[in-house]
Amino acid sequence: MNSSYETQILAALDGPGAWTTGDIARQCKPTFGTNRIHSAFIRQKLQALQIEGKVKPMDNKKPVCWVKIEGAPNEIN
Repeated sequence: MNSSYETQILAALDGPGAWTTGDIARQCKPTFGTNRIHSAFIRQKLQALQIEGKVKPMDNKKPVCWVKIEGAPNEIN
């Protein structure tokens, strides 16, 4: 995975509240393809971070809002 995108995603989720995939994608640069492709790319990154236990969906609603799991680092090692 590109750690730059992971770092940007975790930084976006570092504050209070939850963000949709699209909200997070708009904050991650450079844009990977079109807006739709970039959002799908960021969703894949979010799902990988979820498997690693760093982020999780806030609930089961659509659109999914993501939150950072407490204690997850901002930097990817």
